[in-house]
Amino acid sequence: MSLTEATAYTDRDGIVDAVTRLVEGIDFGDEELLRSAFTEDAVFDLGGIDHSIHVFEPYVGREQVVETLMRTVGTAMDTFHALSNIRVWVEGDTAKLTCYLIGQHHRTGEGPSVDFQDHLLLGNRFETDLVRDHDHVWLVRRNRISSRWSVGNPAAGQIPVGH
Repeated sequence: MSLTEATAYTDRDGIVDAVTRLVEGIDFGDEELLRSAFTEDAVFDLGGIDHSIHVFEPYVGREQVVETLMRTVGTAMDTFHALSNIRVWVEGDTAKLTCYLIGQHHRTGEGPSVDFQDHLLLGNRFETDLVRDHDHVWLVRRNRISSRWSVGNPAAGQIPVGH
């Protein structure tokens, strides 16, 4: 294999990058990075999250998705999301991705410290529809998250009052 082959950017790379921009935008409170992951008409559907944690209506439109995720998670708590078991299907300029998402949630300011052990760890599944835009960048059009398991205190992952 040549160096060129090893560093070629594939559709799979671009698709995984879109979902990585989404979770890193949340984890680092980076609104622009988060916005760069979505189409203008994006839908972010948390309806598959266990209702003992929270009941969600889908967020519709990139601006509502970004504003809501930043307000309720990105700047409201300390989080760490890791993707695994990624599967990708591409058909022309559309794609589907499924993956596991492990999300650690702490109250703001408590995540980095070993002094705070109150947390909520979630095992979720992403089901994501993506499109390639005119600049050949992959963007999330629809993302559905469903719970698989949870460990910890649901209160640690609750949306803070006023958010």
